[in-house]
Amino acid sequence: MADKSLTGACLCGKITYRVDLPAGTPTPKIALCHCEDCKRNTGAPFSSNLIVPKPTFRYTAGTPTVYTHASGELGNELQRHFCGDCGSPLNTQPGGRGVVTVKTGTLDAASRDGLGLALEIFCKRREGWVDRMGSVPQAQAMPQAQAMP
Repeated sequence: MADKSLTGACLCGKITYRVDLPAGTPTPKIALCHCEDCKRNTGAPFSSNLIVPKPTFRYTAGTPTVYTHASGELGNELQRHFCGDCGSPLNTQPGGRGVVTVKTGTLDAASRDGLGLALEIFCKRREGWVDRMGSVPQAQAMPQAQAMP
């Protein structure tokens, strides 16, 4: 069985990356995080992540800006990698854990295909309305302002 590669980029495309998973390694599954740090980092009610071993991750173009801070909820130092031009959060690297937490929205479409959800963490911080996703009207594109409920 051949190695599996996942690729991705920031919004402006100046920073690209690749995850090379060894042959026989199962495709990682998505972990949703509801912690306050992830909410602030992504500007969303949760962060959608793919956790991969650090040695499998590498940047193929560009150099990210890195913001380092102590996480109150995770209890360790986090490095937040993002594009200094477009602001896209690319990944988080928790100190001492040997993993890279890739933001799944930055994966190329082909690399997102077939990913499954494995778990949610910090559910005590989960926004109550998240449970309603899928039960409200859905649109295939951005509705006109006057058409929004």
